[in-house]
Formats: sequence, structure tokens, C-alpha cells
Amino acid sequence: MKITFHYVRHGETLFNVLGRMQGWCDSPLTERGIRQAEMAHDSLLSVPLNRAFSSTSERCVDTANIILKDRNVPLTTAKSLKETFFGDWEGEKECLILDSLKIHRQTGDFSDVHGESRAQVRERILTTFDQILSTCKDGDSILIVSHGTFFLQMSVDLFHIPKEKLLSRITVPSGYKGNPIANGYAADFIYDDGSYRFTWIKGIENINSLYK
Repeated sequence: MKITFHYVRHGETLFNVLGRMQGWCDSPLTERGIRQAEMAHDSLLSVPLNRAFSSTSERCVDTANIILKDRNVPLTTAKSLKETFFGDWEGEKECLILDSLKIHRQTGDFSDVHGESRAQVRERILTTFDQILSTCKDGDSILIVSHGTFFLQMSVDLFHIPKEKLLSRITVPSGYKGNPIANGYAADFIYDDGSYRFTWIKGIENINSLYK
């Protein structure tokens, strides 16, 4: 069975602009975030999507609804597609915890600040995609609307690509300090008989370099 996935990170939010931690807490899309969702809508308009899945976070649901405007594509929301839970750091200014945050982002484990452990995130990523695949048939094209840190952890758990390798290949605009996974339409990948492979990631010129 071969399935094509189109991954969209939610549009820019108020907390993105303010530099605040945003896992399970939420903030609205900015005007720019709405435009990013509209651009994803336009980019995917010619893609014959069969189904769509979104995190239950409002920023993702709003993004998904903009993308699917005027399209007869069923949308399923799932808590398991939510961002990593950052525990005590939810809503905190990133600049106040920067040194410790760098370490936690490398490990992906926030259990010591009452957030999710790396194992918990891994388990829900694997379980969620197994559940999604169980609803698909060969040749389907699926929209996923989720989050930036979730995507980085997904690259390890589904694609077996270390985060450091992925991040080293991504080119971001000069001066940009946010999550390098682009807001809006961020990546395409395929599932083919048991394995996942990226075919495009925004900001990576040569996707094959991830597999060398």
C-alpha cells in the first residue's frame, strides 16, 4: 500500500510572534498565519485529497479549515496529533529558559518540567500514524495539519532521521529564530509498504541528502 501525505504546520500564531512556549496551550493565528494557511490552500488546490487529519489545537483546526475551504474533504481531529506538552513551560517566554530549553529540545524530553517524556511522544506518533493508515486505501492522498516540534520528533520515529541531520539541511530566512519547520505547507512524504520517506521539505534543496 502506497499513501502520499502532505504535512502542514499551523500558520503563525500570536505566541510564535511573542516567543512563548506553545505546546498544549494555544493562541490565535496572526494575519500572517491566516495568509500562510491561505497559501497552503492554494498550493494544495490541485491535489486530490482523500482525507484530512488535524491536531485538536485551535491553531491547527483553523489552519485546516482554511485549507479545505470549498472542498468536500472530511476532516478528523485527533488529540494525538497535538504538539509536545511542555509542562511548567507552557506559555513561558523562551528567552527566559533558553539554555535549558536547548538541551530539552535536543532530547525531546520534557518530563522533568512535568511535560511529556520522549517515550510518550514517540508512542503517540507511532500509534497515530498506524491509526491513520488503517483508514486509508492504496493510492490515497492525505492532509496532516500539526506542529513544528511534533514534526521533528516524527522525523526520528517514522523516518529514522536524526533531528540534528534534518535541521542541518534546512535553510531558513536570514534573522529567523523560530522553529525551522515552516509555518504553512511544510513537507510531503510517502508511506510505501512499511516505510516512510520524505519527498519534499520546505527549505531543503536536495531531499536525497537526508538519506546519505
